[in-house]
Amino acid sequence: MNPNFKRIVRLFQKLPGVGPRQAARFVLALMEKPDAELLDLGKAIQNLKKEISFCPNCFNISDNHQCIVCSNTKRDQGKILIIEKVTDLDSIEKTGLYNGLYHVLGGAVDPLDGATPDTLKIKELVSRVDNMLKINDRLELIIATNPNTPGETTSLYLKDLFQNKKAVVLTRLARGLASGSNLEYADEITLKNALEYRK
Repeated sequence: MNPNFKRIVRLFQKLPGVGPRQAARFVLALMEKPDAELLDLGKAIQNLKKEISFCPNCFNISDNHQCIVCSNTKRDQGKILIIEKVTDLDSIEKTGLYNGLYHVLGGAVDPLDGATPDTLKIKELVSRVDNMLKINDRLELIIATNPNTPGETTSLYLKDLFQNKKAVVLTRLARGLASGSNLEYADEITLKNALEYRK
């Protein structure tokens, strides 16, 4: 096989969730595109870090300053929804049900993957909470990590971190059984959450 093709496939494989077959399909699909589209894509990738950055407050995607959420003064300044990824923020925004602020951790605590509290935006969250408590007498932190082992580990870590701050109210997104599901097929974490967060 052509060494240049192999090299480009290996570059695509460095992206999360992209295996060798999918990477090869990407390269083959790009080979069918007109040169103008490939140049556009190349320029966009080359300028990626210049044109797109992260908000210094919440770490949402922005264009070199505060993101659209943080700069909106009409949002509830007494609530911060803590999420793992920017894509989680996008999903919640699409519902139109939440009007507070966000904090993107950049992942979840997963030592096997090399993700520790020090590699996430947890120090920044602590600093942000401390600064916001100078203005607000009460602050709700809504933990919205994923319902898997790394997400649960992150949630427990955050609960321990903020439990002694009297002005901070810690809440968690509801967890449990989905409508139409069967108990016999539910996994242990789902059942545990369904019992713990029962109404």
